[in-house]
Amino acid sequence: MTNRKQHIAEIALQLFGEKGFENTSTQLIAKAAGVSEALIFKHFGSKDQLLEFVIRNGYKRIIEDNRGGLAEPDPLAFIYSVIELPFKLVQAEPHFWKLQYRLADSEMARQQHERFMKPVPALLREAFKKLSYADPDKETELLLLLVEALWKQEATKTEEHGRDMLDFIKGKYRAQQ
Repeated sequence: MTNRKQHIAEIALQLFGEKGFENTSTQLIAKAAGVSEALIFKHFGSKDQLLEFVIRNGYKRIIEDNRGGLAEPDPLAFIYSVIELPFKLVQAEPHFWKLQYRLADSEMARQQHERFMKPVPALLREAFKKLSYADPDKETELLLLLVEALWKQEATKTEEHGRDMLDFIKGKYRAQQ
């Protein structure tokens, strides 16, 4: 991929995240990237295709950066890493997650997110089983709801308010007697 194409995609991600897809024109992206609008269309074809590129590329980066996290053998450490995931992901890619939040109704964005999360439920169920939780399925469902809420909260927050909720949630999980 050319540096210019990557640069355009990075500027688009930032603007889409800040202003929303509908409120960001290709003209605005071109101006901010210091390129012609025609170059955007040459590289991406359309604003929709640019958005799709930005989302697919974002998930590719995130999957590569977090590949080792799903291999955690200790069940409690794995559960904690899942709880930490929203915080870690949003810290690393704030514009991307802000954009994902704004695209809640986009089928393509939702599919990419589901593909990214696909291995997590089975691994969580296994971790809860190893820790002797009475209902690993319900525990998995609950934790995934919490994680979903956490990344949305993290992506849309306006000020730094620390990790209080993450630590609180982590305190709820331990091996069962």
